Amino acid sequence: MKIRLQTKTALTIALLVVLVLTASSYLFYDTAKRALDAEMGERLVVAAKTSAAQLNGLNGSYLRVLQPGDEDTRLYGRLQKQLQSMRDASEARAMYVIDLEYKSLVDSRLDVPIGSQYHSLGEDRIHIDQAKRGIGAASVAFHGKDDAFYRSAYAPIRDEQGGIVAILAVDASVLFLESLAGMSRNMVLIGVVGMVFAVVLSIFLARSIVVPIERLSQATQQIKAGAFGTQVETRSKDEVGELAMTFNEMSTAIQERDQQVSRLAEELRQLSAGLAHEVRNPLNGMRIFLGLLKRQIPADPKAEQLIKQVDGEVQSLNQLVSEFLDFARPTPLQTEPVDLADVVASVLALLDAELRAGAVEVQTINLDTLPAIEADADQLKWVFTNLVKNAAQAIDRGGTVAIEG
Repeated sequence: MKIRLQTKTALTIALLVVLVLTASSYLFYDTAKRALDAEMGERLVVAAKTSAAQLNGLNGSYLRVLQPGDEDTRLYGRLQKQLQSMRDASEARAMYVIDLEYKSLVDSRLDVPIGSQYHSLGEDRIHIDQAKRGIGAASVAFHGKDDAFYRSAYAPIRDEQGGIVAILAVDASVLFLESLAGMSRNMVLIGVVGMVFAVVLSIFLARSIVVPIERLSQATQQIKAGAFGTQVETRSKDEVGELAMTFNEMSTAIQERDQQVSRLAEELRQLSAGLAHEVRNPLNGMRIFLGLLKRQIPADPKAEQLIKQVDGEVQSLNQLVSEFLDFARPTPLQTEPVDLADVVASVLALLDAELRAGAVEVQTINLDTLPAIEADADQLKWVFTNLVKNAAQAIDRGGTVAIEG
């Protein structure tokens, strides 16, 4: 299936616009996500450090003495309420303290007893280890049981001597992901609108480029068919418009050249016709005088041979004059299916005596394999007659002329 240039151009432009739009949208989304993720991580770490600072010192020392089963003690209750207060102040989902063995000491949630294992902490060991070295750290986003996204931050808790006795963990919702989801939906909508706009724009641009080229192509076909002087309408001032203007100038020049050649050919035909008439009259007179001379001189073989030779030359000149007249008065071609082998055979039969006189042999090679052509048989005979005559005259006596198909 042939795809039009306009279609290919429109598809190419639309594809480029869509690719640029898609790439820019992805880069914007990725940059925004990275920036928001980094900002949230920093805020979580600050919240974890601030909350951990409130548990440093004496509270940190108290954490050392907590044992499983102390959930009903006043110390545990006070620490849990303090965690709940800090959780609410930081708008976190949960806040809890773990020991250096990753077990629960205090949790803002009521259903987590002392010594519980947090299975979700396994993926955050690297961040917890940073906190154990005194460096606050934040985890990557993860799915909670409610299918929402959360992040955790970890900060060290120190005792009165400054030693790290526990780790404070803060879990918070990743709210910006919801905003990014809405942003991605908007970007998809913008992308669809952009694609439609790109298609419309590409079609318009393709037409502005391709339509003038198609006009040039059509005009070229018209000139090929003989309609010299064909002009292409153009209003643009760009490269395509300049090309159309150059084409119009070329077409006009071809038309003028054709008209000039036609005038010269007509003048040449008129000159040939006049010259032929001027020459034919004396030739006819010469043949008449040769006939009279032949009847008046005594029977002499040598004289008769000379008269015959002169008459032959006069006939040759007369044939040449006839050819001039044929050129001067061209007749319409009478075309029909013609077998070239038959044409050559008839020409050779016509020239048989002349070829024998010069001892010229004519060979025909593969003429029977040629297909019939649409042509004027008489004109072809005239062409082959002249070709064979010229070839026979150009070679030495006893030579060979080959006609190969």
